[in-house]
Amino acid sequence: MTRGKRSGGKMSLPVVAFVVSALVVAVLVTYFAWDDVRTDRNEAMRTNQVYSTRITSLLDSLFHKTDIMEAMIIADGGELTEKTFTDLARSLSEGSGVRAIQYLPDGIVRYVYPFEGNEPTLGSNIFENPARRDDALLALETKQITLSGPYVLNQGGFGLVARNPIFLTDANGQETFWGFTVIVLDLPAALDPILFSDLEEKGYRFELYTKGEDGAHLTIASSGALPENDPVTYTVPVPNHDWTLSVAPDAGWVDWGKVVATGAVGLLVSLLLGVVVWQMQVKRRFLHELATTDELTNLHNRRWFAEEVGRWCAGPREVPFSLFYLDLDGFKAVNDTLGHKQGDELLVQVADRFRSVCGEAGILARVGGDEFVAAVSGLVGDDAREFANRLQRALEEPFALEDCRWTIGASVGLAAYPADGSDYDELIRVADASMYAAKRTAKEKSPVK
Repeated sequence: MTRGKRSGGKMSLPVVAFVVSALVVAVLVTYFAWDDVRTDRNEAMRTNQVYSTRITSLLDSLFHKTDIMEAMIIADGGELTEKTFTDLARSLSEGSGVRAIQYLPDGIVRYVYPFEGNEPTLGSNIFENPARRDDALLALETKQITLSGPYVLNQGGFGLVARNPIFLTDANGQETFWGFTVIVLDLPAALDPILFSDLEEKGYRFELYTKGEDGAHLTIASSGALPENDPVTYTVPVPNHDWTLSVAPDAGWVDWGKVVATGAVGLLVSLLLGVVVWQMQVKRRFLHELATTDELTNLHNRRWFAEEVGRWCAGPREVPFSLFYLDLDGFKAVNDTLGHKQGDELLVQVADRFRSVCGEAGILARVGGDEFVAAVSGLVGDDAREFANRLQRALEEPFALEDCRWTIGASVGLAAYPADGSDYDELIRVADASMYAAKRTAKEKSPVK
């Protein structure tokens, strides 16, 4: 077991930064997308209300034409000549969408304008028509304008009929039902002044609809099929009916182009953040290695070794290890004879030999000019002493320096955890003392006893 290695399986910090920032981007993009939808729906509802009000106002103005006819009838005592009716009806029919105006004393069609094309309606009694009787009675009961339709008219076409009940008041103040004035509207031509085309120019599709006589869905005006994306609806109040105006954006409520573009920018920012964090991590690792690595031998230095052994000591006490303190014998002579450059070369070669002995089994560091330390997990007693001997034997082969071969040795001291100490300071002190004792009592290249 190599105690110096960290456990794997953890997600790296750059990946965490990217994932977290990407999640934040996803949440923000979703939030702002739905906030845009909410804003767009509110705007669509306001637009819907404006057009619904326009429809109501337009219909009221069209229905008011029957009020004008009513006023003339009352003023003439309940009787209009055909010429008077025709002249008045011609004036009231100006504008788009008016198919016909009718004069119905006692509910029987006496006059109609225009005459051409409406001949079949003359003489018909509204109260004898099963399809129209209920609407006529409702107008009579409520004394209000009532609507019939939209439906297919006898004279052909698709229209809306508005019936205005007229009551005459005698000298005693008694009201008597006189009949109806009726206006027949062409749909959707009568709604042309609403300018539904403006809705389409704003990017909306619309449908104005109600229930037909059979209770089925009946479209009055539309720009085509509405997108299936939850349109906003608003009720348009008309006499004895409810119409509904539905509006939805042609491209849908969600601007997917904007969502994709925003998400792409957000992911790019997340990626850049991950790269920045990675660069910072690389720089921090480099600075840490620089601060914990011996520049000459590329071994770890005293600081790193102390931290690592400290972590070992903080681990389970049932896992022992041995710490080795090595001091080169004869190194000063190399510096004095060959110079510091060759002395440095010798230290590099020594480090390589010690590294080959330690391998993956332990950790190795240079802690001084010609001093090295090592620690190996699981080695105690005779095994530890044998490892120390291996370190010494690694130096037996002469070192090639310039034009000569040089032989040096090493004095080795060791300390065992936890027998000789419970932390780094105690162990290094014992190993250092053991090394100096060996240096005083042993010859060069002598193995540890």
